[in-house]
Amino acid sequence: MPAFSWLALFFGAFYFVYGAYLPFWSLWLEGIGVSAEAIGMLLGAGMAIRFAGNLMVMGRIKGAAQLLPVTRLLCLLSLLAFLGFYVSHQLWWLVALTLVANFIYPTLMPMGEALATRMVLQTQLDYGKVRLCGSAAFILASTLVGVLITDWGSQWVLHIMVLGLGIMLLLSWLPLRPAPQDVQGERAHTSLRDTLKSATVRRFLLVTALLQGSHAAYYGFSAIHWKAAGYSGSTIGYLWALGVVAEIAMFAADKRYFSRFGAQRLFLIGAIGCLLRWSLLGATTEFGVLLFAQLLHGVSFCISHLGAVRFMTKDLAPEQLIPTQALYAALSLGITVATLMTLSGLLFEPLGGGIFFIMALVVLPVFVLRLKPDRSQRT
Repeated sequence: MPAFSWLALFFGAFYFVYGAYLPFWSLWLEGIGVSAEAIGMLLGAGMAIRFAGNLMVMGRIKGAAQLLPVTRLLCLLSLLAFLGFYVSHQLWWLVALTLVANFIYPTLMPMGEALATRMVLQTQLDYGKVRLCGSAAFILASTLVGVLITDWGSQWVLHIMVLGLGIMLLLSWLPLRPAPQDVQGERAHTSLRDTLKSATVRRFLLVTALLQGSHAAYYGFSAIHWKAAGYSGSTIGYLWALGVVAEIAMFAADKRYFSRFGAQRLFLIGAIGCLLRWSLLGATTEFGVLLFAQLLHGVSFCISHLGAVRFMTKDLAPEQLIPTQALYAALSLGITVATLMTLSGLLFEPLGGGIFFIMALVVLPVFVLRLKPDRSQRT
């Protein structure tokens, strides 16, 4: 199967599952009787263990040829892990299974990104267009699950996730053409430790950690916050879907409108979007404002992520690509989000929507941080 079609289907399946998990997992936990503080702890622990999962799995990949077999194994283990949530709802079991599931399943995100960026190098793949297929699937899932939990209850969050994971496992076994391989002239992949010796990579990780980490309160508690304000599960699903519609528009426009922008400029645009969005969400739950704030997802998340992809594919030597992706997933999308999500859980009851103002403060350092050229990265 051509690379574009394979990746479009894979991203579609992964983000279909993610579209059920990210907006509604907190509601599933609330539905089985877990307190807000415990939800924050579980979500934070899950995000934290992603740090280890991403580093241990991605860090052991020594060549592009290993990407596809590891992806297939992770798909199988992810399905088995989430089936375990049907077994028991005891807190100790939820903690243990949360750690196992989040060690395995989220690693599929950097694996998919690694396959996509590898195809960018091998076939000049249009990353934005293939990635928007995942965003479209996210919309489908968040909308569907929102309706289902309104009519049938929050248990449908897990049902839809298991269905999606089964589909993803089947799709992962389709042949990918061309197969991932190291590009001509590429040296052996550098280690994570050697990659971290680059000052520019460290600065990149700090900037992306602040940008992506600031989404923690939104990921973990926006659904609960909006539900408490009187919005139904279907309306919450539509709000999340609207955010991803904006994301799709940005991904579709990437090659035509943003290709001339470097990573630094994209990060600054993303920071402006974050600052405005979190300030609005902290100030009010008025529906018109929520609609505008959700449209800003195309800036706060998507432009920031495009900046990361631009940095990794344009400013790094090919042998640094996989280890930098591992660090980006583990640090920027993992441990930072975990820490801020745990903080959000502790502060949600006393502050409510005020936790979004804290997220706005997190973004401020991005405006003074700059990616400094590192000539040693390219030869």
